[in-house]
Amino acid sequence: MWCIIVHGGAGLWSEREKFSIVKGFLLKSLEAGASILRAGGSALDAVVEAVMVLEDSGVLNAGVGSYPNLVGEIEMDAGVMDGKSLRAGAVGCIRNIKNPVLAAKLVLEKTDHVLLVGEWASRFAISMGLPVLNFDRNASLSKYRDLVRKFGEGDTRYKSNLTLYRQYPSLFHETVGAVALDCEGALASATSTGGLALKLPGRVGDSPLIGAGTYADKNIAVSATGVGEYIILLGVGVRASHYAENGLPANVVAERVVQLLTLNFGENSGGMIALDKNGSIGISYNTSGMARGYYSSKMSEPHVIVP
Repeated sequence: MWCIIVHGGAGLWSEREKFSIVKGFLLKSLEAGASILRAGGSALDAVVEAVMVLEDSGVLNAGVGSYPNLVGEIEMDAGVMDGKSLRAGAVGCIRNIKNPVLAAKLVLEKTDHVLLVGEWASRFAISMGLPVLNFDRNASLSKYRDLVRKFGEGDTRYKSNLTLYRQYPSLFHETVGAVALDCEGALASATSTGGLALKLPGRVGDSPLIGAGTYADKNIAVSATGVGEYIILLGVGVRASHYAENGLPANVVAERVVQLLTLNFGENSGGMIALDKNGSIGISYNTSGMARGYYSSKMSEPHVIVP
């Protein structure tokens, strides 16, 4: 048996005109991952391929669609983990790389490290031959100016991005991720994001922090979405692993983790996809919507819901 779940982020999803576009990319993402699993490929390769499709979409907050930081620049985060080997790779604040999730996979495969950040993460990815993408500065600045205009001039001088998130939750969503189970019974997870809009330069979110937004072991694989600071503080990925180790199925694990997010940080704080070793699917969120989809060898076609 094989199975794959993907998400395009939890949030308010107020831009209904994007729904059909996002659904199309989620379907494409699922098929990309499923084609690898169907051929007997690894869960790790499947999640990376699925996330690359979403990074390339341009309509989600990852890869070419990433939100600008406070000074209008694009800094991206991504993480991957192979549950079979318990190896992981991640990049934080990486710039000008078309597919940060592929850079994260190369950290796993080519180095003895887990996380590379900033300029040297970018240099490493370039040295490995990854495509460089000079992000459209005009598009980035246009998005940046639009966000600044929405926030207004008097908003706390950006002392707290979380304050801004609470005031304008409809502007924050669309981190992307995938979890998969392959025919050998191995699990894997991948997550990629441009991070909170107007974040401080150098801010690293939960996606590249193994045990927070990205995690996989022999029992479960998870990818989180939402306010990275909250997901980090709760150690969402490790909590999910503990629940699964105690015999809880993925659907219960996801529900419990999101309940903890809600209890500690309120509604609109996040969501999660989870997949366990038995192929049980877990999807939970405390926002008004989360773009998500799943596909398995037991299904005739993929299932996608937006938002």
